[in-house]
Amino acid sequence: MVAGDFLQDQQVRQWLNGVEPAWTLLTFDSLRALRREPSARQNPIRIANDLSSDEIAGSAVTRNTFILLRQAIERSGLPLTATGNLSRAVVAEMRGLIEWPHYHQADAFRLNKVINEPDFLPLHVVRIPRRQLLWSARSVASWWRRPWGNRC
Repeated sequence: MVAGDFLQDQQVRQWLNGVEPAWTLLTFDSLRALRREPSARQNPIRIANDLSSDEIAGSAVTRNTFILLRQAIERSGLPLTATGNLSRAVVAEMRGLIEWPHYHQADAFRLNKVINEPDFLPLHVVRIPRRQLLWSARSVASWWRRPWGNRC
């Protein structure tokens, strides 16, 4: 997709500082696919509702969500920071419990001295959708509890 000599230019290489941009890996067909409107046939992400127990057990998201929920149940909740993230102590413990394919914890320490929840992506990825789901459920429940005259 990229002109062959583009990345060989010394100024370009210096500007990139050793980083190979992901867009250099695109083929013409993959670029066209990214630019097309998703259709019913070509969704980028599909949520399957017909997975077997083995397929579910093999999912890193499912496995780590259960670990997070188990810890929350055993402790009657997990402490949060003022910004709504899990505390550093919880994150440190979860780093020992959660595993993610091709994720190396040492990489996070190269960028940060202290690991907060957003820095530990395997935990953050499983917690954020759950938090949004609970927030949505609470909003709907509170909406239905309102007197009829005060509905928004």
